[in-house]
Amino acid sequence: MITEFLSLLCLGLSLGFEDEKKNETLTKPYLSALPSPVVEQGRNVTLRCLGHRHNVTFMLGKLQDSGYRQEQRSAGYEAEFLLTHLERKDAGTYFCAYKTMDSQEWSEESEHLQLEVTDDRKKRRAPPGGK
Repeated sequence: MITEFLSLLCLGLSLGFEDEKKNETLTKPYLSALPSPVVEQGRNVTLRCLGHRHNVTFMLGKLQDSGYRQEQRSAGYEAEFLLTHLERKDAGTYFCAYKTMDSQEWSEESEHLQLEVTDDRKKRRAPPGGK
C-alpha cells in the first residue's frame, strides 16, 4: 500500500514538474552582427543570437520576408547564422528567438537588428528590404 502510494506520489510530482517546465516564460534573446550591421555588397556577415538557456533551437527571421526563416540547434547558449555574398535584397530587419527541447513555444523575439548592405562601387546604402 505504501509502495503504491509513493509510486503515485512520484509520478504526480514528475508530471507536475514537466507541466511547469512547459509553462515557463523564455526571456528575450540578444541579436548582434559581426563584424558590423553595415556590410559592403558581396561580403559576409554573421548574425549571432545569444539566448539564456542551453540545448535550444534558435530561429532567425526577417521582418520584410515572412517566408525567411533559418533554424539551428545548439548545445550552448548561442547560434551563429552566416550570411554570405550579401546582395541588396539581404538588407532588412532581422530578429531571433529560441525554444527549449521541452517547449513548443518560441521565446519573445529579440530586439530588431537593421542590416544595411552598401554598394561598394557607389558607397550608397541599399534601402531595407533591398528595394
